[in-house]
Amino acid sequence: MSSNIRSLTKQTLIYGVGTILARFVTFLLLPVYTNRLSPADYGLASLVFAFLGFMNIIYNYGLDSALMRYYSGTKDPTARTSTFSTAIWLTLATSAILSVIIFSMNGFFSRWLLEDVKYAQLMKYSAAILCLDCICHVPFALLRLEEKPYQFMGIKLLNVFVIFSLNIYFVVILKRGVTGIFQSNLITSAFTALVVYIVTLSRMRFTFSGKTAKDLTQFGLPFIPAGLATVCMEMLNRYILQDMIGLEAVGIFSAGFKLGIFMLLLTTAFYYAWQPFFLKAGPQESSRTLFSRIFTYFVLIELSFWLILTAFMHEIVHFHIGNMYLIGKEYQSCETMVPFILLGYVFLGMNQVFLPGIYFEKKTRYLAYLTIFAAAVNVGANYIFIPLFGMVGSAYSSLAGYLALAVSGYFVSQRLFRVPYELRRVAFLFVLALGGGIPILIFNLPLVVRFFIALAFPICLKFFGFFRKDEIESVKALLSFKHKS
Repeated sequence: MSSNIRSLTKQTLIYGVGTILARFVTFLLLPVYTNRLSPADYGLASLVFAFLGFMNIIYNYGLDSALMRYYSGTKDPTARTSTFSTAIWLTLATSAILSVIIFSMNGFFSRWLLEDVKYAQLMKYSAAILCLDCICHVPFALLRLEEKPYQFMGIKLLNVFVIFSLNIYFVVILKRGVTGIFQSNLITSAFTALVVYIVTLSRMRFTFSGKTAKDLTQFGLPFIPAGLATVCMEMLNRYILQDMIGLEAVGIFSAGFKLGIFMLLLTTAFYYAWQPFFLKAGPQESSRTLFSRIFTYFVLIELSFWLILTAFMHEIVHFHIGNMYLIGKEYQSCETMVPFILLGYVFLGMNQVFLPGIYFEKKTRYLAYLTIFAAAVNVGANYIFIPLFGMVGSAYSSLAGYLALAVSGYFVSQRLFRVPYELRRVAFLFVLALGGGIPILIFNLPLVVRFFIALAFPICLKFFGFFRKDEIESVKALLSFKHKS
C-alpha cells in the first residue's frame, strides 16, 4: 500500500506543479486587475469568464473523461490509437460548430448575459477562446494517460508565461481594460493549442470509428449536466449577485473567490493524479483499504491548509508593496468570505475521493444527479443568504452546495463500491480544525494568537495519538522517495 501511495503522491506533486502554475497565473493577475480595473469592470470580466466556464462543459461534453475510461480499458495499441483519433476528430468538429453559432449570435449573447449589446465584441473573443481551449482537452488527457506529467507541466508553464506577459502588455501598458484581458486569452489559447497538438500529433491518425464515437459520447454526455451544475456552484452566483446587488458586488466577490485558488489548486492537483490512479488500481478488494487511507490523509492535508490560510488571511488580503496591493483597496472587503470559500473546496476534494465506485460501475449519470442536487442547494441558498448577509451570503451558499455534494456523494459511492472510510478519524480532524478556525473568524485576534492556533493543530494531533506508527513510517518514506513506485 505504501508504494501505491508513494506513486500517487509523486504524480500529485508533478501534476500539482503544472496545475498550480497554470492556475496561479489568475492569482498573479489579481493585483493587476484589482489595481487597474474598477470593481464594475472586473465584475464584467468575471461574468464573461463565467460564460466561458459554462460553455467549456458543453464544448467538452466529457470527452476527456470518456477517453481516459476507454483508452485505459484496452492494452491494444491499435485500439488505443483509434480511440484517441476518434476523440480528436469529434472535439474538433463539435467545437468548431458551437463557436460558429456563438460568433454569429454575438449580439444576442451580449444582451442576454451582459445586459447590453455594446459588449458583443467580447462574445466574439469568447467564441474563439472556447474553440481553442476545448480542442486541447483530449490531448492533455492523453498525456495524463501515458503518464507524461513533465510534458503536461511544460506546456502549462508555457501557458502561464504567455498569458501573464500578454495581460501585462494589453491591460497595463496598452490600457485596453476588459478587452485587453480577452485579447490576451485568445492569443494564449491559440499558442497552447498549437504546442499540445505538436506534442501529440504522432499519435493521431486519419481514422474515425462510429462505434467508438458512440461509446465516448454515451459515456461523456452525463458529464454535461454534472459539469454545468458544478460550474453553477462556482459561477452562477455572479449572475445572481449582478441581479440582486450590481456589477460592483460581482467584482468584489470575484476577487474574494480568486483567493480560494489556494485550496482549489491543491484539490485540482490531487484530482489530476487521483483519476488515473484509481482507474489503474481497479475494483480490487485491496483497493478498499487503500482508498480509505488516502481519504484520511487527504482530509488531513486539506484541513491543515485551510486552518493556516484562515489564520493569515488578513495579512494575505492586505499585503502590498508600495502602492501595489495584492487585492486593490476597493476589493478588500472580500476578506470575510474567503475562509468559507476555502472550506467549500475541502468538501469538493472529499467528493472527488468518492468517485471510484461511480467510474467502476460506469454509472456516470449519478454524477449529474449529485451535482444538480448540490447546485440546487447552492442556488437556493443564494436567494436566502444574500438578502441576509450581502456578498458573504454567496460564500455561505457555495459552502452549503459543496457540503451537500460531498455528503450525497459519500452515500452513493458506498452503494456502488463500499470503502471502510475512517469516519471517526476524519470527524476528529474537522472538530480540531474548526475548533481553531471558528474563533479566528469570529474574533479580531492578534497575529501571534492566530499563529499559535495554527501551530497547535499538528501538536494536538500528536498529543491525542492521531498518527499511527505505520503511518509515520510511510510519511518518512514518502518524503524521502527512496523506494521505487
